[in-house]
Amino acid sequence: MFSRHTAEFLPSYAMATAVLAGGIGLVLGFVVYMNVLNPEIQGLLFQLGLLTAGGLFTAGIFAQYGAPKQATVALTLPASQLEKYLVGWVYSFLIFSVVYTACYYAVDWLMLGMDDWYGRPKVLFSLFDAHKLYEAYFYYAALHAGALWGAIYFEKNHFIKTAFGALVLAVVLVTANYQVVKAFTGESLQMASPFSGITLNDATGFYHVSLPEAQAQWYILLPLALAALLWRATYLRLTEKQL
Repeated sequence: MFSRHTAEFLPSYAMATAVLAGGIGLVLGFVVYMNVLNPEIQGLLFQLGLLTAGGLFTAGIFAQYGAPKQATVALTLPASQLEKYLVGWVYSFLIFSVVYTACYYAVDWLMLGMDDWYGRPKVLFSLFDAHKLYEAYFYYAALHAGALWGAIYFEKNHFIKTAFGALVLAVVLVTANYQVVKAFTGESLQMASPFSGITLNDATGFYHVSLPEAQAQWYILLPLALAALLWRATYLRLTEKQL
């Protein structure tokens, strides 16, 4: 199944990779033209690109199973539902992550060569520096799982419906979280985001309350837990598809 999928879609994936590299080049080239491409900007654009391009690519992986007419062809392929799911998952998550990272680093390296740092040494950003940019892959896992689930669950306009549903869920979560925290802290509450510290204001001024660093670092596992649930839900939804 994997070999068949690769042979069938390799030209399309190669073209998509070229478009991806070109898009990265345009964005980084614009930054080089307007300003210095410092490591902070490189890292920020890497994260935004991973989430944006990854979400768009993933949304089309199982779209054929959402539309009844296209699903007929997909369901008749001589492979188990697990094989079909794993092929889509591997291409849209593992392979995409590797290809995107390689493309970004290659284009970024070329753009740095053309950038003028006015005599200062040029620095290529690192995924494993103090900013922990590698954590973007954890958030991409949650985004990927949501996009997969939406692609197979909705029959039409799955990308728009999934994005709208995620937006509504986020608004409800933020609002409910704020009201619950406010019920405990009173009118002194200024800011409270889900899964983070809170900001209070009293007679002494503003101050921030959060978990110790040792406990707060476990927050990063929440996107992975959400991704695991949605990946499981997507597979179960795929197994329900029948001719």
